[in-house]
Amino acid sequence: MTNENELDGTANESSSSVLESPEEKRKRFLLEFENPFKCDKCSERFKKKKYLREHKAEVHAY
Repeated sequence: MTNENELDGTANESSSSVLESPEEKRKRFLLEFENPFKCDKCSERFKKKKYLREHKAEVHAY
């Protein structure tokens, strides 16, 4: 027997992928593939880790 919470978690994951059209999936894949390094503060993406480090130092420095 499965837990109701487990069913809810899988339902949420599959429903979000169902709502995404093939074009949106392709766009997201290319974005994540071409710019794999994501800033954890502003979600901006970069091609190289070096660029992410420079961005954090310039934009999010205290």
